[in-house]
Amino acid sequence: MNVWLKSAFFACLLFTHVAQAKEPVVFVLAATDNVVVSNPKGQKYSALPTQRLLHGHTIAVPKGERFSVLVLNTGNRRVYDGPARLKVIADTVRVLSGPSVKVFPVEQAHLDLIDQWMNLYARPRGVLPVKNDKGQASENNPLRVLQPIDGSLLLTRSPEFVFQGDLPREGNLMLFDSRGKRFWVEPLESEYVSLPPAAKFDWGQSFTWEVRRLTGGRVISGSFHIASEETARSLLEARVPDTDDTLPESRLFYGMRLQLAKAFKEASVVWESLGMVLTEQGQPSRISRQ
Repeated sequence: MNVWLKSAFFACLLFTHVAQAKEPVVFVLAATDNVVVSNPKGQKYSALPTQRLLHGHTIAVPKGERFSVLVLNTGNRRVYDGPARLKVIADTVRVLSGPSVKVFPVEQAHLDLIDQWMNLYARPRGVLPVKNDKGQASENNPLRVLQPIDGSLLLTRSPEFVFQGDLPREGNLMLFDSRGKRFWVEPLESEYVSLPPAAKFDWGQSFTWEVRRLTGGRVISGSFHIASEETARSLLEARVPDTDDTLPESRLFYGMRLQLAKAFKEASVVWESLGMVLTEQGQPSRISRQ
C-alpha cells in the first residue's frame, strides 16, 4: 500500500511539473531588434512583443539592447539591459549574467488587457493552417481586399476600400445595411475606392459588402462596423505618440487595445511602429528591414 501511495505521489508531482512547464511564465512587452530567444530544443528566434515564454526558454540581450516582460505570476514588469543572459524559470526570469533587473508595477487596466489578449489569442500548438478567408485571394479568386479587414471596427464615417489583384471587368462594389437592404453601389474601376459624400454613413452602423461582376456572380465579400461616436473618440484620444520619448510598452498597450476593439487599420500602424506585424491568430513576426 505504501509503495502504491509513493508511486501515486511521484506521478502527481511529475504531472504537475509537466503541466507547469507548458504554462507561460512571462509575456513579452518590448524587445529591441537583436534580442534572441532560444527554446529548450535549441531553436532561436527574434524576441517580439506579445510572445509568451515558458519555463526553460533562454534570452540573449546584446550590449545596448533592451528586453521588457510582464511576469504573469506577480504582475510586475521587469526590464533587462544588455549585455545579459537570462533564463525563464518556474515563476520568473533569472539573470545568468548581466546587470540587475529593474522592476516596475503594472497598472490593473494593462493587466486586464493582457488577460483578454491571452484569452483571445490562445497559445498555438504547432503550425496553424492559413484561413481561407472569403476576402482573401486564392487560385480561383485572384482578388483580395486589404482594407477594410473583414469584421473591422472603423473609427471614421468615411470607409475606404483597398483591393489587390485582378479587378473584374465591369464590376461593382455593393454595400448592404444591417437588414440586408442595398445601401450603395459603386463601379469598381480602381484598386482604391473612396465613397462619395452622397453615401451618408453614420456612427454605429454595420455593413456587409460584395464585389459583383456585372454579368452576375460574387467575387469576394466582407463586413465592417462603424464605431459609435463615443467609442471612436475614446480610442483616438488615447493615441500614444510614436516618438523616441514614448516607451514601446505604452505603444504596445495602445495597439492591443485597438486590436481587441477590432480597429485593425489603426492597430496595424502601431504594430509597424514596433517593427512587427500580426497574423490573424495573433502571432507576431518581425518586419524585414532590408
